[in-house]
Amino acid sequence: MSSIFGPVPSRRLGRSLGIDVIPPKTCSFDCIYCESGPTTCLSVTVENFVDPSEILAELSAFFRLHPKKATDVLTLSGAGEPTLYAGLGELIAAVKKTYPRFPLIVLTNGSLLWAPEVRRRLLKADRVVPSLDAVTPAVFRNINRPHPSLELEQIIEGMRAFRKEYKGQLHIETALVSGVNDSASELSALAQVIESIRPDKIELNTVVRPPARTGTQGLTDERMAWAASFFSSLNAEIVGVFEADKQDCGEEQIGLRIIETVQRRPCTVAELAASLGVPEKRVEQVSRRLQKQGKLNKLCFDGKLFLCPAE
Repeated sequence: MSSIFGPVPSRRLGRSLGIDVIPPKTCSFDCIYCESGPTTCLSVTVENFVDPSEILAELSAFFRLHPKKATDVLTLSGAGEPTLYAGLGELIAAVKKTYPRFPLIVLTNGSLLWAPEVRRRLLKADRVVPSLDAVTPAVFRNINRPHPSLELEQIIEGMRAFRKEYKGQLHIETALVSGVNDSASELSALAQVIESIRPDKIELNTVVRPPARTGTQGLTDERMAWAASFFSSLNAEIVGVFEADKQDCGEEQIGLRIIETVQRRPCTVAELAASLGVPEKRVEQVSRRLQKQGKLNKLCFDGKLFLCPAE
């Protein structure tokens, strides 16, 4: 499977060209809300999963085929935890040198920031977005289901240490799950801890795609607005809706990019159309063909239909 996917329609970033350096689904957490599905390899072992030169070659091939205006940012993310990749620092430096016009963003669960070598690998990124969903141990274990070796306070201290060393934009993402981490007491404690980390922004998110654990539900708009009130003294933002201009590309290319995108996370037809810059009718036509070929399935979640890989 290619390490490059998308551009993915991101509610935070616009058209995000993903760089996935971790075998699916290798992660230090097994979050109940994860849109990439359950973790199959729960690990905290940092490894050289891929040669950075291979990633650079894939990026070069992508930009030879696709206009650079179709991409807004480069994002290290995917179906696993990117800080488990030993070559992360080398890759970040090389990508910034080769493609300086694109902001380079790392989405991480933040679980390994207690390690100085992990923090050093991230220093040249333009923005780092670690997750912090809970600050009480029981809620943390319930929502994030971490590797047994990980301790919540160690993770929080790692974020504080990273803030002191890192000169780029530090955003913290908090994913809120109904009935799990959205109580007044947990939100109040979260706000207090996040304030001590001093991020540039807090991104409040919730469950909007099929989650790893059945029954996991997101918050309503009204409940999200109420939750955001606990962070009123901080620079908090409820993640918005992605919009994009329309473009066009060939049917075969559309099919390949649909498959690459939904392998990382389920998407609606509208999201894929926005990501690819083509009309929704074209995505529907191509997706129907892929379904007939046994390459795609449809999944209903929260009243919406999502395209996902065939089993």
